[in-house]
Amino acid sequence: MLDPSSSISNSDERLTEDLQRCVRFHGHLCPGLTYGYLVAVQALTLLPVDRSADEEVVAISENDTCAVDALQVILGTTIGKGNLVVRDYGKNVFTIFSRERRRAIRFSRKRNYVYDGPEKAEFETLEEAYRNGRATGAQRQRQKWLKTLDLLAKPFDKIFEVKPVACPDLPYAPLAPSKPCSICGEMTMATKLISRGEGTQLCIPCAEKTAL
Repeated sequence: MLDPSSSISNSDERLTEDLQRCVRFHGHLCPGLTYGYLVAVQALTLLPVDRSADEEVVAISENDTCAVDALQVILGTTIGKGNLVVRDYGKNVFTIFSRERRRAIRFSRKRNYVYDGPEKAEFETLEEAYRNGRATGAQRQRQKWLKTLDLLAKPFDKIFEVKPVACPDLPYAPLAPSKPCSICGEMTMATKLISRGEGTQLCIPCAEKTAL
């Protein structure tokens, strides 16, 4: 039996090289990362697009879970480039769109997850221990491993609903010169400074302190 607590599970032959790259970036293998990986791969195929070198592809994630890291690795959508938007609604929903093609797809995870793998009895035992807070570290890792393999084996449409949507009108990442805050003197993007009159411009933390 594969020891899921070891690094072997992170480079197992049952995982694609792309998923292994996600694991190396994220730090561990888990179902959340797998959900993001599955969405990202499907988006590349359906739009269709290549990995985003700049801001050609944009991802809007309605959660801040492990899935977001897979979007960064596979789609090239990152906070730094401005083409990853995280709206933490706690929803397993992702909208991926191509600026060039003006096409957008919304991926919404379907309601009830049911394990369909060969170790069903073991998985149900692990799930019960997990829900009751009695699972050991090794049991939690084993549960994650079994669920990941099951997700990879399922047809995508059994996991996510896929729906074309209107392409969001999101601006490109803003560029602006930096200016010093009138109080702390730290360089701040000019568009983020808050005017207090008579030439006084404050960074957000200093503006919040003076408002107290």
